[in-house]
Amino acid sequence: MFRALLFACCLASFSVLAGDGGTLGELVNQRLAYMKDVAGYKARQHLPIEDLAQEAKVLASTEAEAGRLGLDPRSVRPFIVAQMDAAKAIQYRYRADWLATPESGWQPRPLDSVRPQIAELSNRILQRLAQQLKAGPLTEQARGAFVGAIRQANLGEADKQRLFTALLAVRAGKAG
Repeated sequence: MFRALLFACCLASFSVLAGDGGTLGELVNQRLAYMKDVAGYKARQHLPIEDLAQEAKVLASTEAEAGRLGLDPRSVRPFIVAQMDAAKAIQYRYRADWLATPESGWQPRPLDSVRPQIAELSNRILQRLAQQLKAGPLTEQARGAFVGAIRQANLGEADKQRLFTALLAVRAGKAG
């Protein structure tokens, strides 16, 4: 009985802010769902998966947005890096699968249409995170709900766990 109540409380605290688009885990899942398109586009254009210039832009804009939202940008950085690493892992796994079994009947969306959607989700993730931290700190008890919300075929359990561990380290910024 106590475990069920504790679990229900954890789920409620983690999904309290789900009114406009989902929990943190669901938003991260939505962001990672675009990686098949990214991988497919890069494969067709013979582009490398790792794009350090793009990663630097994403880090800079995400850290700036985190600061505007009242989060400590330095504490957000490992979470953003973990998301980018998970995204690259998904892309590499798709590319490896396609070497053996090319996918027919599917066309990736172009990067110039996908990247703005990824950026929008990144901002929504930060907004949700800032709201969550105002309500109280993230705790280890929310790990199961977060990890369970991420349902990407080409993302391993260790990748999901790393995302949540990095998320736990995010802190609110210092009040001016």
